[in-house]
Amino acid sequence: MHSSGVRLQNTFGFFTTVTFFVAALTALSALLYPSSPTANINLRNVKVRTGRPHYTSTKPQEYLLINFDLDADLTSLFNWNTKQVFAYLTVLYNSPSASSSPSKYTENEMILWDTIIPDVRSAKLHLVNEQAKYKANDITGKFAERNATVRFEWNVQPHVGVLYWGSIEADAEGNVVRKVEEGRRGKWGFQIPPAWGKKPVVKKTAV
Repeated sequence: MHSSGVRLQNTFGFFTTVTFFVAALTALSALLYPSSPTANINLRNVKVRTGRPHYTSTKPQEYLLINFDLDADLTSLFNWNTKQVFAYLTVLYNSPSASSSPSKYTENEMILWDTIIPDVRSAKLHLVNEQAKYKANDITGKFAERNATVRFEWNVQPHVGVLYWGSIEADAEGNVVRKVEEGRRGKWGFQIPPAWGKKPVVKKTAV
């Protein structure tokens, strides 16, 4: 006969194996629930202000301030394995290839706003004239009136399994309008304006 220690070890191993398979099946079951989130964004006010990053700094920086409307439906991301969803709004812009002060940071991305959605009852977002939570600034200190686009992203955190991400974004510069069927609609692109008190940069065209 087996000793008490061997029996306890076998019992523990059995329940560990069962727990592992149940967790794996739980994670895979989320694939049975296809998701189709939608988001509509309209930028109300985009401006750039100059300020100091902290009181000991003598070098001013340009800060991007944005107000926006957001209507998003993330209910399809929730199933019985979803713990919570982290949603956030980012702005993306490239450094100009030819400028008076070229930057080595060619691709830039910043988070402007975020929120945690704890359950399906809070999965529909309706924000009007919402102010960005974070004041964004470029690593060079200046935005140089670049073209930019916004992207709505989310991160699904399950009870069991791996995290996964998704996003809705525009694929062109300027005022981009998407059809409702495609899950996106509204103003997704804009040009970062000059800082308050500065004159716009006049772009020269080749003759």
